[in-house]
Amino acid sequence: MSETRTKHIFTIECFAVLMDALCTVVVEKGRAAFIPAPMVHLIWTRLRNLTARFLAAVARGPIPPRKPGAIAKPAAAPAAAPDAAPPPKPRRKRLTLPCREAWLYRMLPETGFARFGLQHLLGDPEFTGFLAANPRLIRILAPLYNAMGIELPDEPPFFPDQPPITESRRHILFGTPDPDRQDAPMPLRNCKFRPA
Repeated sequence: MSETRTKHIFTIECFAVLMDALCTVVVEKGRAAFIPAPMVHLIWTRLRNLTARFLAAVARGPIPPRKPGAIAKPAAAPAAAPDAAPPPKPRRKRLTLPCREAWLYRMLPETGFARFGLQHLLGDPEFTGFLAANPRLIRILAPLYNAMGIELPDEPPFFPDQPPITESRRHILFGTPDPDRQDAPMPLRNCKFRPA
């Protein structure tokens, strides 16, 4: 087990548990949402492969970038005489997953818990530091975050430091500034209330 995996073992386990729960929801709720069985199987397989690739990349650790080498030009093939080839057989249309943003979340709204969990992981400094140490993981996670409708930047830091909130709750709700203690009206001391 690498040092990186030992250091971030809790974050990795959280991600693995979240992906297991997401796959379970896809299988259980997919048929109830009238999603065809081949599509459910394809989504489940894609999520499992993505999880396996992520865990394998974590175990392997960061890989140093390769040095660019000389690219050999392919030799030009001699022009062959065109033969009378039989017409190609029509291929069966291949089942593919959608590419639009948040397609999985729109297809199965029950996956909202996974969307919240994945977004929460992006806000975790341990997870963002983990991705910063191994940027290849960003390319692995990009299809998952796109399927859930979460924007995943190309490079960390993912969330800049937010300025401290100086406005009070009353100012946010009512749109009025807080009265200072000096400006607040003084209570009347010699006031007697009579019952109505």
